[in-house]
This record gives sequence, C-alpha cells and structure tokens, in this order.
Amino acid sequence: MRFKQSVRYGDWKFFEVQLAWGPIAIGDTGDGSYRTLFSKLYVGYLDESINRLVLLARDGSSWVPVDESLFPQPPHPVGEIRHIAVAFDQAARLVMAYERAGEVFVYQWDPFAQEYVVRGPFPGADPVLIQDATVGYYPPDSDVLLFHLSPDRTSLVMRVQRELYATAHTIQTFDQPVVLDQAVALPYQVELLGSFLDALEATGYAVRSDIYLVYLSEVAASPVVNAPVDWDYIPIVVTKDVGMELAASGSVSPPTAWDYIPIVVIKDLGTEVAASAAVSAPVGWNYIPVVISKDLGTEVAASASVAAPTAWNYPLVVVVYNGGVDVAASASVSAPMQWNYYV
Repeated sequence: MRFKQSVRYGDWKFFEVQLAWGPIAIGDTGDGSYRTLFSKLYVGYLDESINRLVLLARDGSSWVPVDESLFPQPPHPVGEIRHIAVAFDQAARLVMAYERAGEVFVYQWDPFAQEYVVRGPFPGADPVLIQDATVGYYPPDSDVLLFHLSPDRTSLVMRVQRELYATAHTIQTFDQPVVLDQAVALPYQVELLGSFLDALEATGYAVRSDIYLVYLSEVAASPVVNAPVDWDYIPIVVTKDVGMELAASGSVSPPTAWDYIPIVVIKDLGTEVAASAAVSAPVGWNYIPVVISKDLGTEVAASASVAAPTAWNYPLVVVVYNGGVDVAASASVSAPMQWNYYV
C-alpha cells in the first residue's frame, strides 16, 4: 500500500509517506514463513530537517523508531531526492529506491558482502517498489519488483531483484507523458496507478499484472479448487498440488463458461500413497489454447482419468497423461470427440 509521496510536479511538493509490510525483526528470517517475513507494518519517510530516512515499526497501537543501523541511508541530500520507495526482501532487509536528477537509485542488502549496495543509477522517473509475496502470499517464489517510468515518461519499466535490477522490462507504453504514483498489492495481482502529466487531478490509468499462482500446501488435505465460471479471464492458471500427503484426494474443476485465453489446468499428486484424482476438461464455449495435465508421480495402486474437451472449438489442444513409475496403476485418456480441434 502506498500514499502520495514527496513528489514535485511543477511547483507542487507533497510530504512523502511510505507503508510496507515487513519482518517481525529486521534481518531475522526466522522460519521463512509469510507470517515471519511480512506480517509487521512499517512506515518510511524523509525528514529534511535532519537529512535522514526515518523508519517506524507498528507495535500494537504505537509507532516505534527502528534502529538506523538496520537500514540504509540515502547518500544524497534529502532535499535533492524525490519519490522515495521502500519494501522488504526475503532476507528480512529493507530495499530502498528513489529518484534524483532524472536517475533512479536502488539500495538492497547483499548477503555475500553483508552490507547494503547500490544498483544503478538507471535513467528514469517515479520509482515504486513492491514485494510480490504480499501479492501471491508465497515467499519461496517471491521477489522485490521495481517499477519506474522512462525519462520521457511514455514507457513503464519493471526491474527485478533476482536480476539485480539490471534488466529493464518495458511492460506498458503511453501515447503521452504520465506520472506513476502507486504500486498496490491486490489479491494475486499487482496494480500500478498513475495520471496523465497534463491533467493530474482529472485523469488516471491502472496497469495490472497477470494473475499469480495460488499455492495449496495442506497436511492430510482433501481440497477442492474451483475455477472461474463466468465471463472473460485472460489468462487463467489453476494449480492443485497435494504434495506428499498420505491418503489424500482432490479435484480440480476447470472453467465452464464463456471465453478463457489461455487456460492451464494442472493436477499433481506428488508422491501420494493410495491416491486418486479426477480432472475434468472444459465443457463449453471457446478455449484458446487449452492445456490439461495429469501426473501421478510415483503412486502405488493409483488410478486416474483425464477427460478431453467435448464441445465447441478448441484451436491448439494439448491433453497430457503421465503414469510415471506407478505399480498396479490404471488410467484412461479420452480424446476430443466433437466439433473442431486444431493441432
């Protein structure tokens, strides 16, 4: 979540406040769980009177100052800095970014050097940071994402922590200069918000990421995953992985109506014992393309069935069944039997 920052548009100047979810204790990764790494709320802001970045942590109903030795300070005078951004990485350390004189600077913790290092500067404007574990709720596959505008403010660029922010990925272009104002963590989606430069109060735009994967990891679980059932979803990924449970069962219901471009429906039983599962393929309307996958892994006495698409048009259909190295396993795969299937 992010509020208006100390940004300067023409003669305007606003006080800058940043909110970020972070660790229970800075530098302490604990068990690496989401609760340990991203359950505490922090506030960061620049104090020009002391030329410092101030970081506060939420403790009950109070905000407590964080020891300055635990996070980096901008080497440039606060008065020269605009659009400060903060987030926390998987190492429970602060990541800081800001713009100065048309360049974007990023500071992150280097686990090998055991100190904060600078990445960049990169040409650009209006940097924002977001830890996508707060979007997908899965720290092992998370990253700190940096977004900023090109110098002419007509391209939206993304840089990724695991690439040391070195590669600029252009994710959106505009037909006129814009301002990038916020990076918002929606459930399983990143949303970037801004305005057109010539009408800051009257206009706005929103850019959203693809839907993140939903991870399920229960013990002795018998979960059901229901896919969307109405309207347009571009793209869709439905994943169900029972992991290494005993006596587990599960079902995955794919989309059943309207248009889905593309669809991936995955069911993986892992290394279950006496497991069973059913995967039902799409049954109506148009699906471009469709991928249905069933993998039994190394089951004992396992059985499964995969039903292929049965109606309407499917350009590019892939139906996969892999029995692995099962003992006494059985399976049936039904091929397409109606209407048009290309490839």
